[in-house]
Amino acid sequence: MKDYRMELLKECEEGECQKLYMEWNSNNMLYNSLMFSKLYSRDVEKSVSDASLMPEQSDKNMRNDIMTSWWTPTKIFLLGNKEKLRKKSRRELEEFLLEEFREKRIPMGKDEKQLRESLSKIRHEKTGEIIEKDVIDAFMGFLGSVYAVGNMTSAAVTSRGGALDNWDAKLKNIHEKYIKEEKAWVDYVKTNKFECYFVDKDPRKEIIPLRSYGYSNLASATDADWMEYFSTVTKRIEERDKLCEKPE
Repeated sequence: MKDYRMELLKECEEGECQKLYMEWNSNNMLYNSLMFSKLYSRDVEKSVSDASLMPEQSDKNMRNDIMTSWWTPTKIFLLGNKEKLRKKSRRELEEFLLEEFREKRIPMGKDEKQLRESLSKIRHEKTGEIIEKDVIDAFMGFLGSVYAVGNMTSAAVTSRGGALDNWDAKLKNIHEKYIKEEKAWVDYVKTNKFECYFVDKDPRKEIIPLRSYGYSNLASATDADWMEYFSTVTKRIEERDKLCEKPE
């Protein structure tokens, strides 16, 4: 899937942006995501110039949005057990993690062993557990998929994405609060290629949750719970990305 952050970095003339662009494929996706967030102040979904990917909606209440956030799950996955950090702002937490990279406590590259050890020290500081390779792979895959067109829409109506800022929760809220009539709902889902979020890809049926663990007490979710979440979100994004590529 195409990561639109790279397109925006390529267009940026600032030195740090060009450096990140040149090193993107050598870096791990956590470092890339944090650095991009620091360097690029605008919303990616509002910067994509290709109108075929983000078509203008006739309903002016709809807007461009990232469907499922990368930051909220990342924050809870890595820092959810750190009580001292919970009240800090996003910028403060991102800077905390970037400082870990600058001090080489987290590698910028993709060395599997180093990544597992360093991220485990942050996530499992008290227990000393080591995160399994499959969990790290799922996490990095998730971070690399979030800015594909399969996770961007021009048809967002609400920002109510639940505890993890998810598209399944947003869809549910849109149906319950904004588009209640069945025909309008089916048209909305099919026009915007959201079918993969429903049982049997049928908008008349239930929305498939992005995680079986649930959304309460997320700090206690296991590594396996998070692997399921990261893998499921990535799969949904991949499915919709393919739908968005198909000509009408």
